[in-house]
Amino acid sequence: MIDGPRPTDTLWSDGYDPVLDLSALRRAELTERPYRWAELPDTLRGAQGRTAHRLETEFPTRGFRLTERTDRETGKTYRTRNLPLIAQGRPVAGSRFALSPLWRRLVDELASSEYRAAVAEATGCRLEGCLVEARAVRYGPGYWISPHTDRPDKVVTQLWYFNSQWPANWQGTLRILGSPALDDVRAEITPHQGSSVLLVRSGQSWHCVTPVSADASQDRRTLLLHFVDPAADTTAGRPAPGAHK
Repeated sequence: MIDGPRPTDTLWSDGYDPVLDLSALRRAELTERPYRWAELPDTLRGAQGRTAHRLETEFPTRGFRLTERTDRETGKTYRTRNLPLIAQGRPVAGSRFALSPLWRRLVDELASSEYRAAVAEATGCRLEGCLVEARAVRYGPGYWISPHTDRPDKVVTQLWYFNSQWPANWQGTLRILGSPALDDVRAEITPHQGSSVLLVRSGQSWHCVTPVSADASQDRRTLLLHFVDPAADTTAGRPAPGAHK
C-alpha cells in the first residue's frame, strides 16, 4: 500500500497544482428530492476542462476485471469491469502500474483528509470513521446496474465521468429513481466529461445505470468512490431471500 501526499487548495508540496477543486465541492448544494443528491459540473481544477480532458485521455486501460451478477433472485444485478484504486482508505499499490502520474495524484487526493472534510461539509455527513473505497469502472455495450439502494455502510458516494462524447442513443445514463421501478425517473444524468454526482445513502436512495447501447463506440468511463462506515450494520434493509431489491 502507498500513503500518498496530502493536497491543499493551492499547491502540493512538490509544486503541482491539485487535481480536485475542493472549494467547488464544499459549495455543492444538494437537493432533497427524492433523496439527498447533487450533480456537480466543476469539481476538477484546470481552465477550460483541460484536467478533465487529460484524465479522460489517460483513463486506465489495464488491470480491469469483470464483475457481474445476473440472478435477479439475489437482488441487484450488474455487469461492469473494475480496477480498484483505493481500499481500506489507502491507494492500492498493485494498481499504480496502470495509472498515469496525473491519475496517481488524483487517487492520492481522494485518499486525503482534505477531500474527506470537503465532502463532509458538502453533505453534512460525519465521515471521520469512514474508510474510502474507490475504483475505476468501464461499462462496455450491454453493461448495466439495476435499480438499487447502496448498502447501509456506504454513507456517501461520489462519481466522476470521463467521456467527452456520449450521444443520447448510447444510453448508459445514471437514473435517480423515486422507487425501485426503472421508469420512476426523477433525474437522468449523461456521463459527460468531468461532471460529478454526489449521493447520500438512505433507504430511499434508488438509482441505476441503464444498459449501454450496442451502438456505443467507446466504454462508459467512471470513477466511483464510497465512504464506507465499518461499524454500520450491512444486513439492515437487506431483502429477504427471493425478494427483488
